[in-house]
Amino acid sequence: MPGRDASVSRMLETYRDSIRRFVIGEISADEFEADYLIRFKDDPNQVTGEEFDILDELFADVDEYVSDPTLRESAGGISGEELRARARD
Repeated sequence: MPGRDASVSRMLETYRDSIRRFVIGEISADEFEADYLIRFKDDPNQVTGEEFDILDELFADVDEYVSDPTLRESAGGISGEELRARARD
């Protein structure tokens, strides 16, 4: 379906550079968290389907990220390195 393919490409383009920069270590987990949350919440190009499900899963991972190790230990959550591994996947 050509229209859907273009819409999915437009949606993915919104995230591609940010995820790449985070995975290669160009930006920190804190920077990625702030950027991804804003992008995902305000994205007018979201299209339901497998690709969206992957981005939504990463959104849940970003939401689970806790930068402070003490808080993370007591409240739960994932570290920056765990988040980077999930973004890489």
